[in-house]
Amino acid sequence: MLSATAQREQDILALWDRAAGRAQRQRDDALFAAAGAAPTDSIGTGNAALLALRTRLFGAPWRLRAACPTCHTDCEFMADSAVLADGLAPPADAVPQRITNGGRELALRLPTLSDLASLAATCDSASAANLLLARCLGEAPPAAQDILHRVEAELERCDPGAVLSFALDCPDCGHAWQAMIDIAPALWTEVQAAAEHTLLEVDALAREYGWSEAEVLALPHTRRAAYLQLAGAS
Repeated sequence: MLSATAQREQDILALWDRAAGRAQRQRDDALFAAAGAAPTDSIGTGNAALLALRTRLFGAPWRLRAACPTCHTDCEFMADSAVLADGLAPPADAVPQRITNGGRELALRLPTLSDLASLAATCDSASAANLLLARCLGEAPPAAQDILHRVEAELERCDPGAVLSFALDCPDCGHAWQAMIDIAPALWTEVQAAAEHTLLEVDALAREYGWSEAEVLALPHTRRAAYLQLAGAS
């Protein structure tokens, strides 16, 4: 039986196999599928599932970075992916209220992961936002800005986990801003780095000792590190 660490490595490699070399939308879909999220889930539910997957693979402490929009300093900060996962999924009874527009009511629904997939070919953020609103309304978004703001506020109220942001202060220039984190690409960066690190270790020990990938992955972490040191690959 594999240890918990070895099983996590196997899971990371399997996920890397499914997503490496794919377009971003396909990578995101692979991550959502591995997290157990369905295409009909709300975006907040999908984000919560991704964070739960991240916690299983890498633990709760999550090191993030964002560039200051004023001076472009690379700012690092820590988050807890387990705590975030618990707070992102919308309440089960979160149903958007109807919005009155010119004497008639607009029926809203929460955007889903399949809605996000439909935006893959959209070139700019404004067009993507309009398309997403149209899918949630079942018609073209209203032109009146006050109605649009009410629609957006209602969707945000019912699915606050659709957007993950952190209040940051730049240590260099002192600028305060809300840094938005796209969870799927951030998770993929970790998956890719971990998979490549594991493959380098397998390659080094396979070359030195002739072991198979399965044999290398089955080694306890401390023993593998010792063999890598002996092989001069650590």
